[in-house]
Amino acid sequence: MSDKPALIGVDWGGSNLRVMQIAAGGAVLAHRSDPRGAAGLGPADFPAVLAEVAGDWLGEAPVLVCGMAGARGRWLEVDYRPCPASATDLAAGLAKPDPGRDLRIVPGVALSPAGRLRDVMRGEETQVFGLDADDRLVVAPGTHSKWIAVEDGRIARFRTFLTGELFAAVRSATMLGSGMGDPGGDAEAFRRGVERSLEDRDVSAALFSVRVEGLAGRLDPGGAADYLSGLLIGAEVAGADLSVDVTLVGAPALSARYAEALAIAGHARVETADVETVTAAGLWRIWEASQ
Repeated sequence: MSDKPALIGVDWGGSNLRVMQIAAGGAVLAHRSDPRGAAGLGPADFPAVLAEVAGDWLGEAPVLVCGMAGARGRWLEVDYRPCPASATDLAAGLAKPDPGRDLRIVPGVALSPAGRLRDVMRGEETQVFGLDADDRLVVAPGTHSKWIAVEDGRIARFRTFLTGELFAAVRSATMLGSGMGDPGGDAEAFRRGVERSLEDRDVSAALFSVRVEGLAGRLDPGGAADYLSGLLIGAEVAGADLSVDVTLVGAPALSARYAEALAIAGHARVETADVETVTAAGLWRIWEASQ
């Protein structure tokens, strides 16, 4: 494998930035990160931040950007491509924020059954095509978790869950979160939360069980966050198709929680993928399709 980059890949999330030197074929040669995510930047800020983080790399190869840089109010709003969508469809929608630079932004994907917009994503579509999988369910846990059905190598449909943001809101802004500790220390409480949501799919009623379990003495404050995490992740898993393979693409600790919840629900065909690896591979695949 050559150590010369064929592409500079930029994954600009809402809360962080990752820049990668990518070899032909999609392997990562080097990477840099920065906490200045797209959510905190205006359109004029993006070129300066990118130059500060990776200025010495930017003349080495073409630059391809995925994620929230293409969202409304950010670097350049790039139209969503309709679902079902392939890597070739995304390549056809690449946009240039500056005609004088060899830099393009990947579009997101929109789900619009019967012509009515129902759901959108930016960034996860690139990860999907980095997996190069024909048929499976790709789950991208996070602030806004995505469950993406891939059929015949295309994104066929998807659904977004507000799980991460709702978890933070319940902990910080509701009575249920009063005295709640940090998650990660009580595996049994997490399991019970998942099981409760698998049994009771009325999410708001299930959430109130945090209070009830505490009053009953069955849940102490130290395990409440894990129980809440189990409730919310369990609510996602409750509607999953257990007949297809699942690939988890997310932070390792969070992916492990989703894998456990899927196992509790009876889903054994689960694997995990590294976010940086599949993002780089997806950027390369989209870039190749554009040539």
